[in-house]
Amino acid sequence: MLWLCVRLPQLAREAIAGGAVSASSERDLLVQREALERLAAWAYQWSSLISYAPCEPLLWLELGASCTLFAGHEALLARIQAELVQLGYSHICALAPSPTAAALLTHATGQRYVLTKAQLRERLDSLPLQLLALPASTLAALHASGLRRIGQVLELAAAAITRRFGPETQLYLQRLCAQASDPRPAWRPPETYSARCEFGSDVRTTTALLFPLQRLLLEFQGYLRARDCSVQRFTLEFEHYRRPVSRVTIGLSAPGRDAAQFLTLVRERLHSLLLPAPVNALRLQALEFTSPAIVQGDLFGSDAQPLQQLQRLLDRLRARLGESCIHALQLHADYRPERGWRFVAPETSTASSSNSALPETAAPARPCWLLPEPIRIDAPSELLRGPERIESGWWDEGDVRRDYYRARTGEGTQVWVFRDRRGGEWYLQGLWA
Repeated sequence: MLWLCVRLPQLAREAIAGGAVSASSERDLLVQREALERLAAWAYQWSSLISYAPCEPLLWLELGASCTLFAGHEALLARIQAELVQLGYSHICALAPSPTAAALLTHATGQRYVLTKAQLRERLDSLPLQLLALPASTLAALHASGLRRIGQVLELAAAAITRRFGPETQLYLQRLCAQASDPRPAWRPPETYSARCEFGSDVRTTTALLFPLQRLLLEFQGYLRARDCSVQRFTLEFEHYRRPVSRVTIGLSAPGRDAAQFLTLVRERLHSLLLPAPVNALRLQALEFTSPAIVQGDLFGSDAQPLQQLQRLLDRLRARLGESCIHALQLHADYRPERGWRFVAPETSTASSSNSALPETAAPARPCWLLPEPIRIDAPSELLRGPERIESGWWDEGDVRRDYYRARTGEGTQVWVFRDRRGGEWYLQGLWA
């Protein structure tokens, strides 16, 4: 196994937007734990075995099983550290065959990456005794014995160390050298996602919310990648002092998991948002997930990229203008032509288009242009096709009894007309181009 330990020395301060230091150590620990929980969800995209220490800012990732997938440990470490920089966290990374050794190497200067037990033993030999995570009394006794380096301690007989300092000290040294089992509590991703960011001071403008939102969305992206899923809707909650929580829902026309796309939609939505009061905390929440909509291109090109661009344009328009301003059309199970369609949300139309579309051979020809209301006309001079009888709507007081025809006018235009069977009048319903 190969463990990466990430030490985050400024986590409690950096996790609070604005960098304010709290006055309570208990609050610091709570903020630190929430940040580690979010980072564990983010880190799960790189490894299936994640652990963290709640009382100190340490995050462990087992990378032995992931190096091949990500083109080796050097490329994987570069990606992890680049995203940590993008998240805005100060960090120190170390790599070793055991989590105990990796945590110790984050305090060391010089080389922090060792891949084998032999390299680890050689690296530990010259490190100072004070780096050992042992009780102060044990370190003082070892120092009084004339020992100054970790390598000198490791050369002592195991029985002597156990007799003098107890079996827990010997077990720690064995774990340090990757010679004994070193289990860590494994973190598992939750079924739903909820991440909260607290502000050091009240935020009064929506522009100031974009920086903490960028971090939350990047962490959210890591969670979605880790679970290999996408989201079509998520909610932002703005907490106010002694005021009800304000909520904004961000919807997508197609499932996505790209933080840059999320941030674009959020920026458009915040552009027209009026905060009812200053914001002191922000929460991102997602309860429903779907399979990722990953489109692969082919050798000869495809329509996938223009379709994705159209979907992103629709999402931006909805975010800026509002959910109720952008609609799609969907077929509706009603024989009456004026009621055979309805407005739906774009994502609903996309999801159900394959189910709602009728086979071309199963439905009679219909013009693409229907009039808002049928217009009474004289009897057409030439009927090309028909009749198609429609009798429907008796249950909703919209009863119709019609015979539909495809006809041609004197000018040569083809029209869709019907004859009302109750009164015998003729009406124009639609036109062909």
